[in-house]
Amino acid sequence: MFNLVIKDILIQKKQLIFSLVYLVFILVTFQGMGEAMFPMGLVAMAYMLSMTACAYEEKNRSDLLLNSLPIKRESIVASKYLSVFVYTLMVTALYEAMVIIINILNIPLKTFPLSLEMFIGGLVAVCSMTGIYFPIYFKFGYMKMRVANFVLFFLFFFGSSYMTHFLNSNHDSLLVNGIINFFNTQSDITISLVLLIIIAVYMLLSFLLSAWFYNRREF
Repeated sequence: MFNLVIKDILIQKKQLIFSLVYLVFILVTFQGMGEAMFPMGLVAMAYMLSMTACAYEEKNRSDLLLNSLPIKRESIVASKYLSVFVYTLMVTALYEAMVIIINILNIPLKTFPLSLEMFIGGLVAVCSMTGIYFPIYFKFGYMKMRVANFVLFFLFFFGSSYMTHFLNSNHDSLLVNGIINFFNTQSDITISLVLLIIIAVYMLLSFLLSAWFYNRREF
């Protein structure tokens, strides 16, 4: 399974270079976004790398080769989910390195050192998107859902803005007020653990659905 993850990384050398350029673009262009700069860049880059790996695999018909080998389909599916966390760690390390370089060279850019809240927020956002993307991909394949990929990407960002507006507009409602009060009375560690548990259950359900779809696909 880990070899499949390494394979996905190696076939994306050009995409990894583009990711570096894109991260520089975010650090320079979106100075006014504050700490949201990291989660936004992480989501875009991790989702893009996940999607590109699937595109290369289908373009080169690698799925036919993989299914002819003694590899369980569940392992193929699991490698895609594992790669999401590998991409997340890669982008996080790259972001931290760039922040350190900017500070050492005294480049006139506002930087935001990575915090636990920023990392958890970015991880939750990445998992939220890929947890929807992968079941659809393993059901229909990449070519049949090219348009859906970009629709999902933009819906996520516009949906996030709408959700923020909704919460701000309905902060007096009992449900929203109860959620806000719960998080306000908890420590950062407790909130992080709750979010990690929720996202772990969410990704497990997404994986089971993806595996179920993939086991029923014909090649």
